[in-house]
Amino acid sequence: MGRKNLLVDLIGRELTAVNSSLPDGQIPPEKKSLQPTLGTRGAVGAMSRSLEQISAEREAAKALEARFAAGQHVVEIDTALIDASFVSDRMMGANQDHASLVESIRQHGQQVPVLLRPHPDRHGRYQVAYGHRRIRALSELARPVRAVIRELNDDELVVAQGQENNEREDLSFIERATFAATLEDRSFGRETIMAALSVDKTELSRLISVSRAIPRHVVEAIGPASKAGRRRWMELAERLNTRGAEEAITQVLSDSKFLSSSSDERFAKLFAALASRRPKGTRPTIWSDHSGKKVARIERSEERLTLSLDEKAAPAFGDFIVERLPELYRAFRESLHEE
Repeated sequence: MGRKNLLVDLIGRELTAVNSSLPDGQIPPEKKSLQPTLGTRGAVGAMSRSLEQISAEREAAKALEARFAAGQHVVEIDTALIDASFVSDRMMGANQDHASLVESIRQHGQQVPVLLRPHPDRHGRYQVAYGHRRIRALSELARPVRAVIRELNDDELVVAQGQENNEREDLSFIERATFAATLEDRSFGRETIMAALSVDKTELSRLISVSRAIPRHVVEAIGPASKAGRRRWMELAERLNTRGAEEAITQVLSDSKFLSSSSDERFAKLFAALASRRPKGTRPTIWSDHSGKKVARIERSEERLTLSLDEKAAPAFGDFIVERLPELYRAFRESLHEE
């Protein structure tokens, strides 16, 4: 077969690669323009669709040329020889989503190859960079997986893994946050994590801080919750730091209705259950001098102690304390060593 015919054949496959790269039933943005609409009729509509298809074919051809230039040949691998990535970037989806993907591949085949690397520790085996869901579906169908195999170090693998998901834009906020925190726990540098998630330092800090603020078992119980963004997850983290939150979490997470709900519904149920909780903390303590004058107000929480001084009751007392903080702290440290 000539190279031209080979490209034509592969382009045809590329243009139908819908079912295995995105959740079943979801049309990728670059394909939406090819879908018929109620307002498109007659010769004008036909011409518009033809031009759009030509453009799509041109882009697909460019992608394939780049793949050939990079030497990325697609091969078939037995799923029994493939191990998961050493770091997970995705939570388990709903069973119906998985079933839809299996059925789609059963009918139309695997359209988009996965990316593997030779396993660094197990000779003759492979490790996934991306394509876990497709591999799981193909394993159930007892079919080999179409894959590109590339030598990758750990940093290159997580960057490829993260960027492929970013391009598809179907990872939820909490999945991205958990992925970022997991990479940091495994001692990957911030530069590598930023490259994997295509974010700057500020956004990466937000992702990691949210993941750190919410217990992992709570995140896993809720699931990806694709409709809940950063603001809602941050609000949930604040609500977790309230009186009686632990009891409420235990009650909600063990409820049969919670367990049978979708991920977004589970998020909403826990979010609502914590809405009326009050912030943790104890009642403030008032410190008075020998004459009974109320000079200071002391508030404690699990994380901090706040000292508020009444400037009217004790003018300049605040400046006096601030000036002597180094001396007080030094005396405090010395007292610890004496103990």
